[in-house]
Amino acid sequence: MEHTTLQPVLAIAGSDSSGGAGIQADLKTMLANGVFGMSAITALTAQNTTGVRSIQDTQPEILADQIDAVFDDIPPVAVKIGMVSSVNLITVIADRLTAHHATNVVLDPVMVATSGAKLISDDAVDALTQRLFPLATVITPNIPEASALTGLQIEDADGMERAALKLAEQFGCASLVKGGHNTNDANDVLAEADGTITWFAGQRVDNPNTHGTGCTLSSAIASHLALGETLPGAIRSAKAYLTGALNAQLDLGHGSGPMDHAWRWR
Repeated sequence: MEHTTLQPVLAIAGSDSSGGAGIQADLKTMLANGVFGMSAITALTAQNTTGVRSIQDTQPEILADQIDAVFDDIPPVAVKIGMVSSVNLITVIADRLTAHHATNVVLDPVMVATSGAKLISDDAVDALTQRLFPLATVITPNIPEASALTGLQIEDADGMERAALKLAEQFGCASLVKGGHNTNDANDVLAEADGTITWFAGQRVDNPNTHGTGCTLSSAIASHLALGETLPGAIRSAKAYLTGALNAQLDLGHGSGPMDHAWRWR
């Protein structure tokens, strides 16, 4: 019997009980993009398309054990990191990824809600930038997050580019500043550590159901890095996948609903 293999990718993120974002979106995205998804869960959430009801963080030692268990047996070729709101958990992730020499780390710095509300404490932001950003191949902030991280007002394409360059220069990792938020919709800009700038044109999809778009994009980028694509190539592939998922026009729930991660097979 002939054996097969898949490139393994680890998602480190919180669980979304309604299935549209977080670990659930990560694993669906990885499956759809041709890699083997694995998980280390940072928090349990009770949430749906209308909002988050409660959150319980994972104990730091359990999170460390999850990461170690994965690396000890099926070492991931790429790692996606989603929302982590506690300094202790950020420290655990940084320590374990460093110990295991993790590669192709894609970090979605979930800090600011679409509404503008702050999601993590100043201490956690400091830990994120000081411990995890230096380990990242690329970070994927949206405009409110890029603004919070740089102190820059971002009102147009030039502002996005300045913020991306500042982040890449400051933290030594590539920075993909995502459009949307009423600024340069669907166009994203990548600044690499050497100052190289790449713009990615995106199709603006008229769809109010956007729950989990950030999780999905970052997981798709990690998947395509694991498949051997260059960073710009992985971003193009990920954006094409996300556009397809939005174009499927799935409509579930009473709020901002999830996307159809399996749109290619419908």
